[in-house]
Amino acid sequence: MAVAVDFRVYQPVDPREDLVRKVHEAPEKHAEAILAAYEVLEKLHEKDVLNLMNGLLGAKDTVVDHVADLVSSKEMVNLLRLSLLAGNLLKEINPDDLHGVLKEAEGEPPSLFQIARRMTSKNARRAMGAAGGLLNVFGAALGKKS
Repeated sequence: MAVAVDFRVYQPVDPREDLVRKVHEAPEKHAEAILAAYEVLEKLHEKDVLNLMNGLLGAKDTVVDHVADLVSSKEMVNLLRLSLLAGNLLKEINPDDLHGVLKEAEGEPPSLFQIARRMTSKNARRAMGAAGGLLNVFGAALGKKS
């Protein structure tokens, strides 16, 4: 025979009570972190960083529009491209080789013959060719300005 089931009204657990309990326990568990956060907050207030952030948040559409206009400008795109090219070139330089060259420069200066011999190496000629090309590019850019 079937057993009757007691009728109960379902009452969901109030998540706010759990949050309130955690908030009351937090000062005891995290007192040092809370004090450090208060110090950071006070320093941000003293330097008016909070006011600046509040203003930026209040004018978010205006700020986003200005930043978008700035970033999408031709000059900024060119600057970003040139920065990427320079970064790619710099990452190819071996720091140990550069350190050796700088260390060598601290010693006795090389003779004119040693300098001439270095300048005729394949890598030096490649660098001088690139420098000449860069001078042409800069000259053309200066010609457009005037």
